[in-house]
Amino acid sequence: MTLRRAVCLVCLLLFGALPPGLNAEEKPKQEAKDLTEKAKSEGSNRAQQVQDFCAAAQLEPKNKQYADTCNSYRSGLIQDDTASLAIAIAAYKNHDLEKSESQARLVSSYDPKLSGQAAFLLNRIKNEKLLAQVQSAWTRGDFQAVNSLTQGIADSDIRAAANQYVNNVNAYKGFIDQAQKMGSGNPQEAIRQLTLAKNLNPNGPDDPSGKIAELQKSMQAKSAPAASTSKPQADSSADITKKLSKALDDARNEEKQGKLQDALNSYAIILKLQPGNQDAQSNMARIEQLIKNDPAAARNELIAAIRYFYHSQFDDAQRALMNYLEAPQTAKNPGVADFYLGATLIDRSMLQTPRAQWQGPSPDALSAFQEARKANYSPVRAYISPALLKIWDSTAQ
Repeated sequence: MTLRRAVCLVCLLLFGALPPGLNAEEKPKQEAKDLTEKAKSEGSNRAQQVQDFCAAAQLEPKNKQYADTCNSYRSGLIQDDTASLAIAIAAYKNHDLEKSESQARLVSSYDPKLSGQAAFLLNRIKNEKLLAQVQSAWTRGDFQAVNSLTQGIADSDIRAAANQYVNNVNAYKGFIDQAQKMGSGNPQEAIRQLTLAKNLNPNGPDDPSGKIAELQKSMQAKSAPAASTSKPQADSSADITKKLSKALDDARNEEKQGKLQDALNSYAIILKLQPGNQDAQSNMARIEQLIKNDPAAARNELIAAIRYFYHSQFDDAQRALMNYLEAPQTAKNPGVADFYLGATLIDRSMLQTPRAQWQGPSPDALSAFQEARKANYSPVRAYISPALLKIWDSTAQ
């Protein structure tokens, strides 16, 4: 009697361990059936759908219908993903970013290789759209947007293209700053700087056209009454002293503002007025050393050099570019510097030589262009003269 009770108790414990109504063989069948029913309603998430169909097949490996369904849905999904990715790539090559993006988004996450290629393409499209926004912001004169949008571009190649517009923004601001610095003391140079800014971007800020008109009006008003009495006068020692003081103040202020290349030029003015000035010589040597050791200073020197080029200050541009390239540890954009060095040498020789006697670019200029190409630099063609572009294109052969 005791043995019978023990056997009954064991049977009750064994059957109690299984869910009500299911034994060990029936449970996988029910789970496979549940997964199959669940998968049928997951058409909007095809990757999950395939995973559930195939999980059901693994639970019931002897059920051919489950295996066939898994293989069919998996094959169909991979075929559709492959087709969508191919269409997306073709549309991208044809510069149809909208179609490319929509097709790339159709690629599911099921196959890692296909989904990875689609993700790469979507990221590239995102960055190219940002570049288009940078171009649009530059065209309408929204310089703040140019800088902020460029910061959001992660792709290095596309970022390099966007940085050209950032360089243009800096060049434009440099023209405006130079014009303000000249002010009423040198209105003709101020007008020239403002004209360079206006030509670089007609929609830029600070109203260069209006300021040009104001300066021209002021010059006319001053010259009219003084025309009969004005006499050329040589600089007196007092005038030279005044100019020296102004150049020294300018140099100190420019260095405080981090405009080291401008400070160098101000010290150079002092040496022209007073050759042998030891303070100017020592300060120039010190600043040149700072530029060579400080990446931020080197970057500012490159920006200043480009500004000098567009100002037609070719001697200053060449000196700044050579200083930049002579410090490779801080020169982060040698391709840019080499291009503008070649352009500086060519433009200066064109201006200094009668057109009929010009023999073409010097070997140094061509070498600089070739070094720029080795660094994969590509100029923004809209802001380069046709003559320079012709020579630049010839170095690609």
